[in-house]
Amino acid sequence: FFFVDTMLHTMQQRAGWLSKEARGLLLVILVVELAAAMWLAFDDTPAPATSTSSALVANLMDIFQASSTADAEEPDYDPKMWLQANTSNLTFGGSQTTSGSLTISVVTTITSTTVISICGSTSSGSVDLTGASGSGGALDCSCSCDLTGTAGTTYSLSTYTNAGSASAFTSTYLSISSSFTNTIANAVFNFDGNSALSLASGSTASFTASSSFTGAGIFEALAGSTVTFGSSSTTAFAIASTIASTFLVTSSSVTTFSNTVDVSGSSAAVSIGSSCQFISTSTTTISSSASFIASPGSSCQFSGGLSVASSTFSMTQTTVSVSTWTLSSSTISISSSSAVTVASMSQASGTFTASSSTMTVSSTATVAAATWSLASSTITISSTMYTSSASTISVTSGSTMMVERVEMSSSSVMYVSDSSTTWNSNGRARCRGKSKFRGRSGCTCNFNSGVDVDEDSEMDLQSTTLTSTSTVFSSSTCTLSSSTVTSTTLNGTNASTTLSSSTTITVSSTFYSFSSSTTTLSGGSTLSVTQMQMSLSTITISDSSSTLAVEGTANTQVAVFGASSAITGNGRLGFRRGRFSVTSSSLLVALILSSASSAFDHQ
Repeated sequence: FFFVDTMLHTMQQRAGWLSKEARGLLLVILVVELAAAMWLAFDDTPAPATSTSSALVANLMDIFQASSTADAEEPDYDPKMWLQANTSNLTFGGSQTTSGSLTISVVTTITSTTVISICGSTSSGSVDLTGASGSGGALDCSCSCDLTGTAGTTYSLSTYTNAGSASAFTSTYLSISSSFTNTIANAVFNFDGNSALSLASGSTASFTASSSFTGAGIFEALAGSTVTFGSSSTTAFAIASTIASTFLVTSSSVTTFSNTVDVSGSSAAVSIGSSCQFISTSTTTISSSASFIASPGSSCQFSGGLSVASSTFSMTQTTVSVSTWTLSSSTISISSSSAVTVASMSQASGTFTASSSTMTVSSTATVAAATWSLASSTITISSTMYTSSASTISVTSGSTMMVERVEMSSSSVMYVSDSSTTWNSNGRARCRGKSKFRGRSGCTCNFNSGVDVDEDSEMDLQSTTLTSTSTVFSSSTCTLSSSTVTSTTLNGTNASTTLSSSTTITVSSTFYSFSSSTTTLSGGSTLSVTQMQMSLSTITISDSSSTLAVEGTANTQVAVFGASSAITGNGRLGFRRGRFSVTSSSLLVALILSSASSAFDHQ
């Protein structure tokens, strides 16, 4: 049997395969050697010096040598029909065989010098890692590759180079400590639910050609690793993606995600380069001090929703669309002609800054304990905007803010400033719960369906133009300075209204002052109404340059002063046309009754 083993080795070295004649000779040799061994074991007669077996073997060796030489020139077999041992140059612990077009590798030991060439010289390869131990080395796939491991086991390699069209991972959690590279276009990596490609700290991954990650596994880039997409490649992730690394989309590349994306940790930094795209149709979460930066000319789509928590999201000259945007304790910045479209959004704490950009929210926007700063921007909210918990919304520097309706509560502040800045509410607005609406420096505020200021809230306008269909102050304060207010009706109930510095209020219909309300005019201010009603209230016209004017209609009652009302001060109360009545009230100011048509009627 030692002789048979020697012959096998000789044939392997000479020809690398077994011919038909050689296989026949092996059978004859085995039979002869077995018979000789049995004869020697049971016969006491001394063996001759030259046995029949030895002579036969010598003759067979001559035949084999001639046969192998002839067969080497013209092989008469199909190599795809047989298993071939291929262990002479293995660079890993285990074995490797081929069956037709398939190279089969069984890995038992992985070291720093390990090189697993999955494909060999065939068009497909499979690697069995179920019994593998150790770490390091390289994995090389240049064909269609299958990797199989044990669920729950992590297999660690230094490098993974892919130039193959398809790779399948079964129960294989593969960790790469140095580098992963894909260089072939349209490569497909398929993972089952127990598999993952994990990039360890300090490793790099390079995608210079388009590829797809499919199945049910995980793509994982841990803190300290770097992932780069370049060369106008398109990479599609249909598996869950966890990003705690530097994640760079460059050179007009596109990354798409149809499964969840989790960007988390202070080392997580996603950067979308010029003319690049980041497209996610599933839920995307950015959290725990992570950052997401979109550069000029890039575009981002989050049709599956975007959540940003305790992180930074920055866009410069970028197009961004989001279905549902949820923000908490985060810093959001859009600038330099960025365009953002959102279906609905909510923010709890943090900051939101828009500069020279546009944002459209097609549904509701909810802001709690957060600060918005909008400069030279256009913000459109097509449904209700809710602000609460001491939130501050600043609309300045030529911005335009348009909301369908606004609900301010819990000490929130709406601040509108600068001459070219416009604030609009199409639906009825409400400022309640100690909230403040402030206008400054020549801005324009339009409440196209009116506004309610109540529950200890305040409207504070300086050098502001405000228009409203119906303005109601209830248990609240209105302070106006150098401003112009036009309202169809103005109603004050238990409210304090102060006009100063040439402020003008024009009420085209009726001015109401009820229930301990006070109105003060000073500094050349004018309150001009068409009709007015007072009870249990006081109007103080502080100086002679200030006027309360009732521009009535002849033969129509235009003013009713009843139930302990008073108009006092050094200013003037003027009536032009119409009738007025006084009940238990006092008019302690200069009274001017005039009518161009001499039709003034008083009683």
